[in-house]
Amino acid sequence: MRMKRTIIIGILTGMLIACSPEENTPVSVPDGKVQVEFQLPGTYGIGVSGVQSRADNLPDAEEEWHALPLPAEEELLPVGSTLWLSYAKRNDDDGTTYGTPNLQGYVVGTTTGGYNTLYPCTTQEVNGKLEINAEEIGAPLYLEAGTYKFKMISPAYPVSTDLKMNIDNGMYLYSTDGRYEETYSQPIPIEVNTSGVQYIKLNPIISQVARFTFTIHKGTGVYTLEPLEAGIEISGLQNPFNHGEEGQLQYNWSSENIADTLVMRMGDKRSWVTLPGSEIETETDGALTGDIGVLPTLTMSTPVAVLINMAVNGVPTQYMTLVNETHLLHARSYNFDWTVNVEDGQISVVTWQNQSWTTDIIGN
Repeated sequence: MRMKRTIIIGILTGMLIACSPEENTPVSVPDGKVQVEFQLPGTYGIGVSGVQSRADNLPDAEEEWHALPLPAEEELLPVGSTLWLSYAKRNDDDGTTYGTPNLQGYVVGTTTGGYNTLYPCTTQEVNGKLEINAEEIGAPLYLEAGTYKFKMISPAYPVSTDLKMNIDNGMYLYSTDGRYEETYSQPIPIEVNTSGVQYIKLNPIISQVARFTFTIHKGTGVYTLEPLEAGIEISGLQNPFNHGEEGQLQYNWSSENIADTLVMRMGDKRSWVTLPGSEIETETDGALTGDIGVLPTLTMSTPVAVLINMAVNGVPTQYMTLVNETHLLHARSYNFDWTVNVEDGQISVVTWQNQSWTTDIIGN
């Protein structure tokens, strides 16, 4: 199924111009440093494994790597996608810990040779948060010699000055992930060389949210099928703002330690998100389609309720289905398929839920 609703957060028309390398004027490399340029192989999209087992919320697993959702296929980010690069230098005194992370904004400028080429953009502070500035070209990243860890996150949502952000239901997020050997932040030595430039190929990033996709078909006796503005309402998801004993959490992602992944939590009936009718598309055969990102959620005690608001032959109607006793895992897609029929004047919905790998996710 081809996804019509491509998520590209933070792409602005001027950004491609502002961050284009052709626009950047040469800058001499400071003494004792090297200019660092990055290439990204892309992202691991969203699929579903046959086993409902969760990947633990762990730091870099190393000898205990988790297996990627299969089949694990990489997709390049679209040109114009925005990213934050978090980087930290290893401390010389102990050789194991790393210093305070720093942040650099990037945009995907080209997608050639199987890699995304990243170009720096400047950042600006708006209402106490850092945002990528699409109006100014960023200076290259200059680093001293040493060993560094680099983490990427896309899209480049606004981030607090201490490098934290809140990711809610309805948002998509791709990032470095220490649970998988293919996506972890491996230590990379930086050397000051005579050329003044070091090129680094980063590991791919992977989706940190689950995805719900919806397809609603016209069946027997259905002549028109239209989404109402209320769209599709989903409740019982993870609540990123209130975690019981932990209390209110202003942020649920940070650049440090294990928080490069979104933690799976129990569902909360008070937590909901809406896919508006304006974002649900009508296919050529009259079917309605849409998709939305949801936080990793345990539904064992609180079921996830999905309520569809649509007009069948001009008559407003609703249909609800429940998802329970399962894990909504990151990097998986949960695909809902409905066929609407009208028989003897009564509207009925034939429902099934299909969980399968989808290779057409672009994700950015």
